[in-house]
Amino acid sequence: MTAALLALGSAMAYAVSTVIGHRAATSALTGDGPGWARAGRLLRRPGFVLGQTLGALGLVLHAAALAAGLVVVVQPILCVGLVLALALGALADRRHRDRPLPGRGQWWAAGMVVAGLVVFLTSAAPTAGTGSAVGWALPVTVGAFAAGSAAVGSAVHRGRLRRPAAALAACSGLAFGLTGVLLKAVLSLPVTAWPLAWPVYALAGVGLAGTALAQWSYAAGPLVQSQPMASALEPVVAVALAGPVFAEGVAGGPVAHLAQLTGLVLLVVGVIGVGRFAGDRDVPAGGGDPPEDDDPADGDPVLPVRAPLLAAHG
Repeated sequence: MTAALLALGSAMAYAVSTVIGHRAATSALTGDGPGWARAGRLLRRPGFVLGQTLGALGLVLHAAALAAGLVVVVQPILCVGLVLALALGALADRRHRDRPLPGRGQWWAAGMVVAGLVVFLTSAAPTAGTGSAVGWALPVTVGAFAAGSAAVGSAVHRGRLRRPAAALAACSGLAFGLTGVLLKAVLSLPVTAWPLAWPVYALAGVGLAGTALAQWSYAAGPLVQSQPMASALEPVVAVALAGPVFAEGVAGGPVAHLAQLTGLVLLVVGVIGVGRFAGDRDVPAGGGDPPEDDDPADGDPVLPVRAPLLAAHG
């Protein structure tokens, strides 16, 4: 219960951080002047500072939740941040007639996220494992991620992929799902062992790679092609690794497994739906890709600390 409450607090902090950070960017980055001048205005905004502070608080609560509980519980709960950001963003945008409000499709998708989470956690009845990383599953996964991401990056750079944004987003989703697992592995070690522990450096490397891949995916194509993929893969990867890495278990039996699969599918489809409907709002009515624009004040939010999960909101 403690871990679940901490995870909910983390999701709330991430959601509020995203909404506040985007509002600060919207007001600070519009107007004339060179990029460095507008960036300076952003850094001086109290809303930007508050957003970053809440993002850091979300990270601390996330770490505390993983230290106190199971990956298979904590990581899916963080998806609630999508729903919270959607609701908070809608409340904030009601006062601005020029900003589109979430449509019925997004609210249905948000409901699927909540329903899927409840079904999965209720049917899973997770059991504790070792609490620390065991076996070779984690280092093998980190190595496979590094090799796969390098291959995808090379293919995108050479123009060999038809949907580069989706491929890069898939890699970023894998990275951030893996980051949650690595974070728990690091927290299970004594602080005195951190300087010589490989998971510490893997956590930093995978986290930075995930952020870079996410930003690259945003630049490589429309948000609707990248955000749903990254958001959906993050909890799935974490849940899939919880058993092999930490020996965490879920309830057995065909009925329980069917319910778990149903809940996970609802969760993933809901996450994809929230991101896809958000991206569709930016697609012109005549079809085609949305216009390219590097100014974050015109649409996509500036993301505090935790990049992939909340990127479609603001």
